[in-house]
Amino acid sequence: MSKMPIKKVEKQTLATTGNDISNRNGLGEQGVVGDQSGVAFKLPQSGIIFYDSYVDGQQYQTGEIDWIVEGNNYRLYVNIAYAFVGPFIFESRGSVDAYGIAPSVYWSQRGTRQPRYSRFDRNEKGEGQMFFSEKPEFTPQILPGTQDRFSLMFQLAALLNGDGKMDEAGSIRGIPVVDYNTLEMWNFKSYGESVSDDIPSLGRSVNRHYALMQRENDPYKRQVDIWLAKDLEWLPGRIRSQESSGRVLELVFKQKNPVPVGIMP
Repeated sequence: MSKMPIKKVEKQTLATTGNDISNRNGLGEQGVVGDQSGVAFKLPQSGIIFYDSYVDGQQYQTGEIDWIVEGNNYRLYVNIAYAFVGPFIFESRGSVDAYGIAPSVYWSQRGTRQPRYSRFDRNEKGEGQMFFSEKPEFTPQILPGTQDRFSLMFQLAALLNGDGKMDEAGSIRGIPVVDYNTLEMWNFKSYGESVSDDIPSLGRSVNRHYALMQRENDPYKRQVDIWLAKDLEWLPGRIRSQESSGRVLELVFKQKNPVPVGIMP
């Protein structure tokens, strides 16, 4: 991974109102929730996305991400069948407000372990409080734009669709992110827009590479890299996670199919 200078963190530019954002981005009634400021965004179209999955370079079963948007609601369902590790199952559900994706519930399950839940109790300003199944005494306040660990990738796609010039190479974007018992600011370094074959199934194509910067209080010390593909409306074309043990888990885009008729968020 090439080195480049890190530029000063820039604050997110706010648009005027949720209605203005909605109309400007052709989102119909999406984004109209209370009296909110907001940001420019446009959600990618729904689809069933398939990925080749790898552990330490060895290919396993195909992973699937269902991304479904209907009206002002969305559903994100992730199923990754990693041998000896998973399966990993994640689901994020919620609505859309003036800041983009607004999760209301996020749950995850690894293998045969019990599912873990995180609930977003949002108010009309997009703020609110978090509740965790594994840590009920921990109820931190959330900021507008807070995401879970999977919706954040689709939020980045929506923001890039709204403003293709954002996050030039070397800039840092901070996103408040919820996991199963934490709420932290995740800072992503942007490597900017480039033409490469980092997503093999797309050949040489335009993508955006983001890398999660290290968090001092992360006990797992994961290194996460995300490649978003312009040809896929900036949906993730490749996701790479290196765990503290050194094990590398990876999803590489294979194909995107339409959502079957009758499937709703």
